[in-house]
Amino acid sequence: MNLAKIGRQNVGINSSESRTPKAEPKDVGDKTAPDAHQPGTSTWWVFYGTAAGILILDQICKLALVARMSEGQSQPLVGPYVSLTVHHNPGAAFGLFPTGTVGLAILAAVVIIILVLYGPRATRCHSGLSVALGLTLGGAAGNLIDRARLGYVIDFIDIHFWPVFNIADIAITCGAIMLVLSVLRKSSRRTAL
Repeated sequence: MNLAKIGRQNVGINSSESRTPKAEPKDVGDKTAPDAHQPGTSTWWVFYGTAAGILILDQICKLALVARMSEGQSQPLVGPYVSLTVHHNPGAAFGLFPTGTVGLAILAAVVIIILVLYGPRATRCHSGLSVALGLTLGGAAGNLIDRARLGYVIDFIDIHFWPVFNIADIAITCGAIMLVLSVLRKSSRRTAL
C-alpha cells in the first residue's frame, strides 16, 4: 500500500472520488446553525456588553461623585452650560413622578426581567436592536440599584434648563429613541415593498 492511498483512506476519499469536498446544500429555513459570516447573527454579546458597560459607567460615576460632593452641591463642568450637581431623585428620569419610588422600582424590575429573558432572542439578527435594548437594560439596572440601595436615584448632570439627570437616564432615553427609529424603519420598508 502506498502513502497516497493511505492518506485518501484516512480522509474518506477513495480513488473514484474527487479530492475537493462537495458543498452541502444549505437549507435557508434552518435557524439552528446560523452562518458565522452573516451580519447580526451573534449579537447577544453586543446586548449584554452594552448593558454591562452602561451599568458599570453609571455606578462608578455616581459613587465617585457622592464620595466628593454632597446633596445639592454643584461644580461647573463645561463653563456655565453644564455642571455636576448631586441630586437625590425619588422619581423617574428627569424628575418625573417624584413620589413613585416603589412603583418605579417594581416597573424597572419587570422591565429588567423581560429584557434579560427575551432580549437575546429579540436581538438575534439585528445589532442596532441589541444596542438599543442593551442601553435600556443597563440604564434600568443602574437606576434600580440606586433605588434598592438608597431609596432614590442619584442624578448629577445639570444643563440648567432641564431637570438634573444621570448616565442611566441618558441610556434609557437613547435606547427608547433607537427602538422607535427601528420600528419606523421597519414599517417604512414594509410599505415600500
